[in-house]
Amino acid sequence: MHLFNALWPLAVIGLFNGSIYSLAAMGVVLTYKTSGIFNFAYGGVAMFCGFTFWKLRDAWGLPQWISLPLILLVVAPLLALVSERLFRSVTTLSAEIQIVIALGALAFLQAIVPLIYGKQDRFLSPIFSTSTFSVTSHLRVSYNQLFTLLLAGALSLGLWALLRHTRFGTATQAVVDNRDLAEMIGVSADTVSRVAWLVSSVFAALVGILLSSTSRLDTYTLVLVVIFAFAPAVLGRLVSLPLAFGGAIFLGVFQSVLTHWGSSGTLADFEASVPYLALFALLLFYGRRLKEVRSSYQPLASSAGASRHSPRRIATTGGLLLAVAIVIPAITNDSLLSNITAGTVLATIALTLVVLTGWSGQISLAQFSFVGIGAFAVGNLAGPHGGGFLSAAVLGAIIAIPVGLIIGLPSLRLSGLYLALATMAFALTVDTLVYPKRWISGGTTGLSVPRPKLFGFSFASTERFYYLTVAVFVLFAFGAILIRQGPIGRRLQMMRDAPMAAATFGVNLTLTKLAVFAASGAGAAFAGALYGAQRQSISPMDFSFGASLALLLLVVLGGRALVGGALVAGVIYTFQIVPSLSGIQKWLQLGIAVGVIYVAQYPDGPLTVAAERSRILSDLFRPLPRNTDETDTTPAAAASPASATSRPEPARG
Repeated sequence: MHLFNALWPLAVIGLFNGSIYSLAAMGVVLTYKTSGIFNFAYGGVAMFCGFTFWKLRDAWGLPQWISLPLILLVVAPLLALVSERLFRSVTTLSAEIQIVIALGALAFLQAIVPLIYGKQDRFLSPIFSTSTFSVTSHLRVSYNQLFTLLLAGALSLGLWALLRHTRFGTATQAVVDNRDLAEMIGVSADTVSRVAWLVSSVFAALVGILLSSTSRLDTYTLVLVVIFAFAPAVLGRLVSLPLAFGGAIFLGVFQSVLTHWGSSGTLADFEASVPYLALFALLLFYGRRLKEVRSSYQPLASSAGASRHSPRRIATTGGLLLAVAIVIPAITNDSLLSNITAGTVLATIALTLVVLTGWSGQISLAQFSFVGIGAFAVGNLAGPHGGGFLSAAVLGAIIAIPVGLIIGLPSLRLSGLYLALATMAFALTVDTLVYPKRWISGGTTGLSVPRPKLFGFSFASTERFYYLTVAVFVLFAFGAILIRQGPIGRRLQMMRDAPMAAATFGVNLTLTKLAVFAASGAGAAFAGALYGAQRQSISPMDFSFGASLALLLLVVLGGRALVGGALVAGVIYTFQIVPSLSGIQKWLQLGIAVGVIYVAQYPDGPLTVAAERSRILSDLFRPLPRNTDETDTTPAAAASPASATSRPEPARG
């Protein structure tokens, strides 16, 4: 009885939190079931609306009764119309392209908010009164909690009534059941989708405003909190609004009840990771029963530039780049050389994502989780002077292999969107449940990582360590090129473009998928050892989900199907961290997001696409071949096809 009296007030409080999650979950489900787009940028929309509400009400001093309608009736609908227009043209493209564009939209919102509202974190006061009243002797509830619950319930009932008792609901169901048939009977699928985006964005705006009063308002935290709603959305298989609502309520109550057993330590870490564990477990449980609303009608728009390059051209380009890399220390100072070294290390990490995502089509949002394995391995085992660096780096790579197999298991039953969600859930679980452990990462204080000492030769100096990172990148790049040009590369490409055909031709998809996840994870962990040594001081935040997301965007921008794309990603990263370029770095983030949205359909990246377009343009303006027929050079003869053939003379009698 005592336990019940202690838990049920917590359950009631969790009911309020769950009601906010329910709005987010229903918004995600509504847009997905009508348009086939899973909006990874949903948290970004909530974050943008939260900051805008703060600007209107708290910074400019507008009354709340003016600020709130402006957000719900102007800002949120405008974001909805822009989002709907952005995704309308890609609804028939592959899930990989849709995911990349959605992540690019998220990055765009995260980049534009600091430009508009500044980089400082904000604290938003609740829209309802925070005064409390007693429900029982064990429970006091604030009016903010009560009205939040009532608002979420009213909106949920209103959405249910809209879909059940209006023509819009009938049209929505027709679009969900068979979009083409709905168009044939006069139902405008685009109109249904547009209305769904409008409703979803209004829900996102409310979520951003309500959550901002309970958590810090910044460009990252709020996005993570909204991700809590992804698990309830998947519980409803992304089509059932009642299941999404019920799952969100249960999740909020369960998390709140867990606080009874402790607010710190392992149990607190487990409580924070519950939404991500639930998401991962649901994806594994549903497996092949999860079907995407929209099929992938069109393949990736590849220019096939990678496969066209001859070995001589690859060797020439690689030799020139290596020559430039060798002379860089002679023309730069130690500070700039250190930044270039960081870019080289990131390019090495990016190579592992090129193989995994660019060539095999297995989207991963957890690559920096593997980087952390290698970095923490050398931080704990390399010794104060780096004497055990190599063995620690190899051990980290070995540890990453079974971890890669674990994250590769969902790929046997999932693909496209659901695989991306599984890797995201894995990364967030590692962030909250594994890496905060002091015996692994040193906790919030982190670890010091020495520069390597290999075979008695120290790489403590900036120049020596730079040459070491260049050598490792060259080895990784050479190995990747061998894979690409060989039978393994052809198998990976077949698995990406036509998995059913690959199985028909004898490709063991199970073995190939597990092998590529394990190898990619091991490579990322080994490169992570260099990443830790380059930074020399690491903490769990260095390997968060946000770092994996940033890596994927850089690789997409550089060209996710090209070895050179990894090098471009490293160069862009170098520009991001050079202190002298701080004036343009805030705009660089925005440019990366816009570039990713634009080049998402081109796995060979913008450089290859630009080269192909230039070749086509040059061919268009190339002069016509000269006429070599000396017997008849008149314009009429030149224009006549018959003039090119000899005519027999008539018989003479």
